[in-house]
Amino acid sequence: MKQLGIRAHDLGTFDTISDLASEISLYGGSIPIQLALKKVLKNAPDAEDYSEQFIISVRDALKAKGAYVGVFGSYINPVHPDKAARDAELRRFENHLKYANLLGCPLVGTETGSFRSDNSYHRETASAKVLDIFYRSIERLLEAAVKYDAIVGIEAVSKQHTISTIPRMAALMDKFDSPHLRVIYDPANLVPWIGISEADGSVMGTPSFAAQKDFFCSALDAFGDKIAAIHVKDYKLNDQGIKVGDLTVGEGVLDWKFLFGELRRRNIEVPALLEDLTVSTLKETLALLSTY
Repeated sequence: MKQLGIRAHDLGTFDTISDLASEISLYGGSIPIQLALKKVLKNAPDAEDYSEQFIISVRDALKAKGAYVGVFGSYINPVHPDKAARDAELRRFENHLKYANLLGCPLVGTETGSFRSDNSYHRETASAKVLDIFYRSIERLLEAAVKYDAIVGIEAVSKQHTISTIPRMAALMDKFDSPHLRVIYDPANLVPWIGISEADGSVMGTPSFAAQKDFFCSALDAFGDKIAAIHVKDYKLNDQGIKVGDLTVGEGVLDWKFLFGELRRRNIEVPALLEDLTVSTLKETLALLSTY
């Protein structure tokens, strides 16, 4: 059974968690969500102001409507060029780890950052120097994850982030072989900015089945057993041949039917969370994906 769910803040922002839970309940029974409190809840407290009472109230309000957290979102820049700012972001993530199990979701997720403060492209991000900063940030977060019996979830983004390719993600997981470090697999994010290559190196607007199979399976072969959640969205190439990577699933070219079948074949059963969704067609999208 696929655990199909949604990124909560795609539904909007809400005055209370109960309001969010009521909105989620419109889309079916037990459903996982990605929850970034600052993005979905008006007047959400800062992470350093979380309390047991607050986190329990969030968990129970969601549970009352059949929802649960599949990813506790704390998206930070672990290679922020300013060390003081980087330390502050790491502390924020650590506080999410502290409360993750109380929320009912040990997995706290982040992307891997850029050597530019706003996470945009910087040509030094792929350098050994920045990768070393990232590794030291992961070491620190893993210490907190062990302390709180939580899990650090890492999401790659092609070109602009520190972990930007399938081999880099595989190397990260090999270097830190820990049950407290897992992959949030977003295939659209991992598509290179110029698209998925064919066997001969060319790139088509709609990749062939063989090219997509190779793209998906290379990731699953490299770190499939480390995947803790999947992001479901789509991409296409614009008229200049550059990836537009934030489309609702079905509006682009990724073969999600094949990927879901391959995940099932490999017994990878984790929350699959729709991102950049279109609310007006969400019920239909969830129904279609449930047949894949």
